[in-house]
Amino acid sequence: MPVFAVALLLSLLLKLLKPAALPRDLLYRVLFLAFAIPAVYLAVFIIRHPGQNLSEPFSLVKGLWAILLILPVAAAEADLKKPALVLVGIMAASIIGLRFLAVSDPALYEKISLFLVDHHVARIGSRHFGEVDVMMIYFATTPLVIIVVPFLMHLIFGKPGRVWPKFGALLFLGLILAASLFSAARALLVVLLMECLACYLFIHRRRLQLVAGSLALAGIFLVLGLMVVQRTELLSADEQSNSIKIAHFESFLAFINDNPAVLLTGDGLGATYFSHAPEVNQEVYQTELTYLDTVRYFGLAGALFFLALLFMPLLLPGSNGLWTIGLLSYLIVAGNNPLLFNSTGMLALVFFWSQQVRSSQNSSQAVKPASRALTGTPAGAVI
Repeated sequence: MPVFAVALLLSLLLKLLKPAALPRDLLYRVLFLAFAIPAVYLAVFIIRHPGQNLSEPFSLVKGLWAILLILPVAAAEADLKKPALVLVGIMAASIIGLRFLAVSDPALYEKISLFLVDHHVARIGSRHFGEVDVMMIYFATTPLVIIVVPFLMHLIFGKPGRVWPKFGALLFLGLILAASLFSAARALLVVLLMECLACYLFIHRRRLQLVAGSLALAGIFLVLGLMVVQRTELLSADEQSNSIKIAHFESFLAFINDNPAVLLTGDGLGATYFSHAPEVNQEVYQTELTYLDTVRYFGLAGALFFLALLFMPLLLPGSNGLWTIGLLSYLIVAGNNPLLFNSTGMLALVFFWSQQVRSSQNSSQAVKPASRALTGTPAGAVI
């Protein structure tokens, strides 16, 4: 809490000293997301569940407060791309290093794994997909690898320049893809590949033949991927992760059937429901089905309004299409993982919002027409 209070006070001070640096609409949107929505739906929770423990609701509120960090970042006009690249690079290298350590020094790998698991830093073990067993090294922040992909794709395909920076960006992208593969997170890997393709098509959107060829190649890989899925039972209802998600969904439908008013008013931020999911079978307040949880917390209209707030930066004049693709990719991954109502989800939003604010501010400046053709991005966009 002190960190976010300092962030808020610092941003307000910068706003007074440099009014143009912090857009007023951004300030209002962040305050609404961090304070107004939690206050309303904490009240709903207290009214619907009098006397119930507030520890779960407040844990979600503290996660939402991380969005306050966007205010000093935007006010100081800070660019978070380089810090994000450093952090993502360290995490990806750690995953790959652990994977090779498992082969070269199993005893040391076991010690490190136990430490990381005991401190809730990572989930390490094996996943079973039909007849295929895959080693899993999944850090809690692994999905954040998504946030740097638009920048890397722009360096590789959209920015003219020397070969070595492009090669470095390509190598870094390969590092990210390898780390996501070793994490054994199916949705993350698929979304990463889709994000790369979408960024590539966006950059070359004016070259129709190249776009058509890329889509055809993507179709071939899709067919091959479906063949692999069929052999490994990745989408089988009997697979452990799939069976848990299906049970959460069925339990959600049963809960709504018994409490239809929740669709209108919501059940309150952090409200629980009984899930019959395997290895769960108890009251839970947060599941892997993030957007169904959002409907439970806020009701249908409230959930749509909450998600609309997250998408607001995409509507800013001059917002950059590549960062839009990145934000949508993260929100897709967050849809089947608890990666939104916590500091990880809000920090991802801070990154994307700050980049979109920079793009929007830059679009108000005069830009030569020639720069548009070179970058393959909207006029004035910062990437």
